[in-house]
Amino acid sequence: MPGERKRARFWWARFWWVALLALAAGSAVWWRSCGAAGLDTRFTGAYRLDDGRLVMIVPREGDTLRYRLMSGESGALRPAGNLVFEAGPGWSGSDPVEVTITFGAVDSGPPRGLRWRSAAGEQRGERLALPEVLATFPSGELALRGKLVLPAGEGPFPAVVFVHGSGKESAVDSYYNPYLMAAHGIAGLVFDKRGTGASAGRYVQNFHVLSDDVAAAVAWLRTRLEVDPGNIHLAGYSQGGWIAPLAATKTEVRSLLIGYGPMVPVTGEDRWGYVHALRAAGFGDAAIREVDAIAEIAGRILDHGENRWAELGAALEAAESAEWFEAVRGSDSVVGFLTATSMPQWLVRLYAWWQLQGDVPFIDRLYDPVPTMASLDVPSLWIFGAEDSSMPTGWSIDALEALRAAGRPVEIEVYPGAEHGILLFDESSGERTLLGYAPGYLDRQVAWIRARAGLDPL
Repeated sequence: MPGERKRARFWWARFWWVALLALAAGSAVWWRSCGAAGLDTRFTGAYRLDDGRLVMIVPREGDTLRYRLMSGESGALRPAGNLVFEAGPGWSGSDPVEVTITFGAVDSGPPRGLRWRSAAGEQRGERLALPEVLATFPSGELALRGKLVLPAGEGPFPAVVFVHGSGKESAVDSYYNPYLMAAHGIAGLVFDKRGTGASAGRYVQNFHVLSDDVAAAVAWLRTRLEVDPGNIHLAGYSQGGWIAPLAATKTEVRSLLIGYGPMVPVTGEDRWGYVHALRAAGFGDAAIREVDAIAEIAGRILDHGENRWAELGAALEAAESAEWFEAVRGSDSVVGFLTATSMPQWLVRLYAWWQLQGDVPFIDRLYDPVPTMASLDVPSLWIFGAEDSSMPTGWSIDALEALRAAGRPVEIEVYPGAEHGILLFDESSGERTLLGYAPGYLDRQVAWIRARAGLDPL
């Protein structure tokens, strides 16, 4: 879910022994078993409170839920009794309790409504009657599971296909986005990417492969009588910012909406992980150049198959005495992983070898998104957080502004003080504590798609 989980590129950094089991098993089924399992989808949907506010509720993880309001307020809902859930302050706080939700009966299907209690008082919420279509559609030889959420009323409707980020969770079970759009007159299709949820195949982060799957989703959507086949849009978040434009070169769409997605290769995004960490710790260009040198060695191994492991090991050992070492250690980058992991080098080498096997690489680290965007005449809106620690906002904006100057129909919106996911945060504790979405972020997405779809403003 966008903003819900940190990217999982190096999930094996902490659980290297699990990676070894995965290598031994050699099974795509294992990948699916590590996704979000046991999500409680009974309460999923959009609800309208007595005061007119829209509340979207989807599973978070395990038996917890998440609510979202159009204002940007969001909270993690934890079980507190039969059909009762409580949320504390901010994005994931639990104490003190600020919101209590009591759902109606779920014996014969989703609850018809809920009771919402906060400091402002108690009110009812009615679940919106948004028809849902659960289906599988083909992408090559694979069957992918999708969920189409429709607005109330008569179609055909404009529609959005939501393009997943890098996580392994089931998008069908955990994404709120289709309900956001359907509540505002736009159909929303979300699907489990290959190797996740109930979709077949091996989990990969290969943008060319994943963009084929998005194009297949669009093709299936065009067969639905409820959808206007000439009024389909793509919305990609985080890693989906690489995938959605690539998919737009393979199928006709009306517009692109990209949330906190990069306009640099994966290698550039990876570099930002340690550049951001170094700058935050007060280091300058000299330290960045030293880490760049280590990243270059790692890149020659990962991207070109060169046998420079001994050189990499020596560089990492020497780095331990550098003043900047602790700042980089554990940062969201390859070097950050290598400086923090307890995984023995032989297993790192084995994992790297495994990722490079076959005709299709696990991830396209050298894919450059700029030529793809330069080839498109599709209008696009790119939304960034000014304080994103995961994606290089400034570098991406530079690339987009150059494309706009060359005549590409690109719009850019930046939310000050926002992290990855367009989430505001508090740093008074010394770490970033997420609070909720920047005000206006959810409304902006709806307004953009409605305008591109030819619908009247709300």
